[in-house]
Amino acid sequence: MSGDKKSLVSVITPTYNHEHFVGACIESVLAQTYSDWEQIIVDDGSSDRTCEVVRRYGDPRIRLIEQPHQGIEELARTYNHALREAKGSLIAILEGDDMWPGYKLSTMVPVFEDVATVLSFGEVQDVDEKGVLAERRSRTSRRRARLPNSILFNDPVRSATSYLLSVSGQSFIAPSTVLIRREALEEIGGFQDVTGVCPVDIPTFARLSLVGKFHYLPKVLGYRRQHVNSATVRYMEAMTNVARKFALDASVDPLFGLTEFERRSVEESWRNAEYSAEFWLGRICLLRGQRKEARRHFRAAMKARDSLMVLASVIGWGLSWFHFHMEGLARLAGRATLLEEKT
Repeated sequence: MSGDKKSLVSVITPTYNHEHFVGACIESVLAQTYSDWEQIIVDDGSSDRTCEVVRRYGDPRIRLIEQPHQGIEELARTYNHALREAKGSLIAILEGDDMWPGYKLSTMVPVFEDVATVLSFGEVQDVDEKGVLAERRSRTSRRRARLPNSILFNDPVRSATSYLLSVSGQSFIAPSTVLIRREALEEIGGFQDVTGVCPVDIPTFARLSLVGKFHYLPKVLGYRRQHVNSATVRYMEAMTNVARKFALDASVDPLFGLTEFERRSVEESWRNAEYSAEFWLGRICLLRGQRKEARRHFRAAMKARDSLMVLASVIGWGLSWFHFHMEGLARLAGRATLLEEKT
């Protein structure tokens, strides 16, 4: 990449039933100060007005691809479908319910002047279904601030691999903040397909950590929508189970080359993962009025070693008896809420 020649960025946007959010998603791309981009929106057979909303935008850089519903189990195929249609040398990920700040691409593209860099990422800020930004930094962001540069920059190559396979590594790189060198992505065979309900990002980023350096930028480069109908929320339990299996299998796979100490660290991290999932499931059940189920999940989460999670779980358990949910408290704490949109 020369300093004078702009690189085309292909923005891959998978979407399903995002009629309330996809407009804001597209407008955040249109607002980029870097103009050399294309947005490939792959609609997975939405049953709402998602495609109708997309068609309202007449910018020729936006392309809509409609496919019969494949489901989240085939998400890697949807991503790779878009990748085959993409023309850019750099690939960005922006799911249909997420957004970007206007400076994202102009900030990130110059990073790839370093030919050793295969992936760049930054901070993510949560936003609720109404578009209200969370005021408080996430636990992941605070944890990231304590990580050594060797992991943040994957330098030397493979330095971030074991961390990406750990529980903490599951949220280490937010997809909406990422920019990837297409050549490196194709070198590993595209977005990685793992059997079952599994996020595409972690297997893909883990493989990319084997072939080149990362570049971390300590500023908000993506907005992650938190809402009760998001795929992450709806399939949290299944995603956690499949992600755990992938990570544990990868930890003993010679391809990833983990040391015995690194393998043990990955295994230990996953032993504590179930408590976080139980807390989130309790929060979701509480929001949906499933109070008995919520109490079951909160009781399970109370076994965590994390004192803050134990406290939050006790509060959730107590609120369930009074027919309250936790979203008001989440907002007071500066977090994005999971309140459902009323139509």
